[in-house]
Amino acid sequence: MNFKFLTATATTPAVSEAAAESTTAAAETTAAAATGLTYALSSEVGGMGSWPIIGWIAWLFGWIMRGIYLALTGMNIYSVTLCIVVFTIVTKMLLLPLTIKQQKSSKIQALMQPEIQALQKKYQNRRDQASMAKMQAEQQQIYQKYGAGMLSGCLPSLIQLPLLFALYPVIMYFGAYVPEIIALHNSDPAKVESFFTLFGSIDLLNSPWNEMDFKNLFGNLAWLIPILSGGLQFLSVKLTTALTENKNKKKKDDNPAAGSMKIMTYFMPIFSVYICFTLPAFLGVYWVVQSLVMIVQQFLINKHFAKIPVEDIIRENIQKANKKRARKGLQPINEKEALKKINQPAEEEEKTKEELEERDRQVKSSTEFYNSRSAAPGSLAAKAGMVKEYNERHNK
Repeated sequence: MNFKFLTATATTPAVSEAAAESTTAAAETTAAAATGLTYALSSEVGGMGSWPIIGWIAWLFGWIMRGIYLALTGMNIYSVTLCIVVFTIVTKMLLLPLTIKQQKSSKIQALMQPEIQALQKKYQNRRDQASMAKMQAEQQQIYQKYGAGMLSGCLPSLIQLPLLFALYPVIMYFGAYVPEIIALHNSDPAKVESFFTLFGSIDLLNSPWNEMDFKNLFGNLAWLIPILSGGLQFLSVKLTTALTENKNKKKKDDNPAAGSMKIMTYFMPIFSVYICFTLPAFLGVYWVVQSLVMIVQQFLINKHFAKIPVEDIIRENIQKANKKRARKGLQPINEKEALKKINQPAEEEEKTKEELEERDRQVKSSTEFYNSRSAAPGSLAAKAGMVKEYNERHNK
């Protein structure tokens, strides 16, 4: 009995210590998992939400997000994923006019490429400061002729990054923008935890990389979010470039911007996969939904522009540019000159093709005539005879 008692007494501290360690580990795991939720339920804004410009955009986004949250909870729907879906659709619709403007600009820039390429070839071996300044001036004239701006096609793309930065604090400090979530947590904590969860297992406030379990990949499907983001981003970029893609392969290969576009086609999806793996999963959900909305928008935009003649787009663009120039006291852009250039590259290509064929025929004829002469090939007599008979055949 004493032995048993001593044994039990001796083993009890070890068991207690193991249990304490297990309890501590479980508490640490729970605390780590709850860290994102703690931030989300904070009533104060932190991080990027306190930055000047990002903070202002985040405040506007928070106002929109609060309205969406109240509308969904009024229908007894508690899901941050649906809030992000509705939020993405609303913001993309607000930016639709800017997107259409970008597509028009991209289409006009595709028409300007033959002239820009000719200008680049003209100055390709002249790198002095005077020549570069002259090249920039002539390039600006080409843009003005079509009523286009050199940065107009980049503006919507540059806007996307601040929007992504502004969304981050809105979700990470959800309680600061939507205070109703704090009251809900006080009354029903389980509902709030499920609010920030997708499919019952994906913690949207944690990164998919931290959620991944290589031993049980299908136990938590958080890794699917970055993969979907990359695939849909690639499809979205392909649809966007399809609107301005040159059907002539030779011209597309000659275009110096084609290489850069090809790099962006593959870089952006890979970049989105990296971002969505390392940052909280809700950003990946936003990126996936945004790509889906962009795919639908781009498909409809492509169909719309396919029915509009290019001349109408250029004419409208020039008219808007002339109004701005009139306010500045500048002379209007010559609309006829810009429209004349639309079909000129194709006509020049056809003309060049005919000239090459004619030259080949002349070379072949001259070679056959030269080889048929009795004089020794390469001799002065052979050359003189060839010239004489060639002139006689052409009545010169």
